[in-house]
Amino acid sequence: MKKSILFLGLIYLIFISLGLPDSILGVAWPSMNGEFNVAASSAGIIAMVVSIGTILSSFQTNQLIQKIGVGNLIVCSILFTVIGLCGFSVSKNFVFLIISAIPLGLGAGAIDTAVNDYVALHYKAHHMNWLHGFWGIGATLGPIIMGVFLRNQNWRGGYLVLAGVQFMLVTVVYFTRKQWKQPKQAAHSLEAQDSLLTLIKQPGVIFSLICFIFYVGVEACMGLWGSSFLVKVKDIPISTAAFMTSSYYASLTIGRLAAGFFTFFLSSRKLLYISEGLLLAGVVFLIIGKGNFAAIGFIFTGLGSAAIFPTMLHETPERFGTKNSARIMSLQLALAYTGTTFLPPALGVLADRFTLTIFPYLLFLFGGIVFASTLILEKTVQATNLR
Repeated sequence: MKKSILFLGLIYLIFISLGLPDSILGVAWPSMNGEFNVAASSAGIIAMVVSIGTILSSFQTNQLIQKIGVGNLIVCSILFTVIGLCGFSVSKNFVFLIISAIPLGLGAGAIDTAVNDYVALHYKAHHMNWLHGFWGIGATLGPIIMGVFLRNQNWRGGYLVLAGVQFMLVTVVYFTRKQWKQPKQAAHSLEAQDSLLTLIKQPGVIFSLICFIFYVGVEACMGLWGSSFLVKVKDIPISTAAFMTSSYYASLTIGRLAAGFFTFFLSSRKLLYISEGLLLAGVVFLIIGKGNFAAIGFIFTGLGSAAIFPTMLHETPERFGTKNSARIMSLQLALAYTGTTFLPPALGVLADRFTLTIFPYLLFLFGGIVFASTLILEKTVQATNLR
């Protein structure tokens, strides 16, 4: 029992480490931007490269697990993130930043997919909810660590410390790599591949995919551009903006850990509506908030975001049936990565043209699309179930 608890604790630590790098680029970018003398929107290019690497490695994870095993894959993946973070810390030009983003994305995607699959196979549902809560802990700590170094304009030191943390973790995982259970070979038939168009045409699926694209777009844009918005539009010091950005991830984490308790007296539909309304309210605070008051917008947006992603995933079998739920869930996650890849750089390009003042207005648009798509999705599913 003690051994299994320690092993589960290691899995949670891995997801904390997964969250650490996810939220620091946006925090460090106001300092990095000036040093490399590139457009503010260039952060979107780096984020896009990381996301593309994440997508590519996610698609190859199952094949790699069959070849080298779960434990070995996780060791290699964390090592890839160490290489990427070290590359950021020593980069002398923007091109090297892009090159360093490649192993960072490849490592993150394989860790995310492999650990999620492992927990889904070997642990109960509440462990999955807590797993994503621990990701939020890492995403909260990342900006705090970087903020300490930004007080001395030393963003490179922040990346180097995170690389050191990841290296210590990969050492621990290396010695436990043989304890990870190997899944049985899964057969993927041509019939399953051919049914993709049929799945998309299933009532409500398209609106579910829209929800995933734009919800994850909100989360990714908050992480990448939130700090720059505070610095350039709200005139808040860089180090203070870093800690305010971390409040978004802290709220996201607390909300996710608490959301499981809310399900005892709230239906998933009501939880989604309340969450999406709270998200929109948080964005309004971003628009009207001045000075440190803008932090309320980050907190409300984080609390509103918390339950949306896990609830949408959990509702997949209820909405679309258990027969196709696994493939629809994979499709939803693929579209989520697509939102992460394209929406933040698109916002950056628009911000270059119209200034970062448009940041909260675009977030409100994204959140509104999520809310409207959820309404249509729920009505479509209800109508389908009544037939």
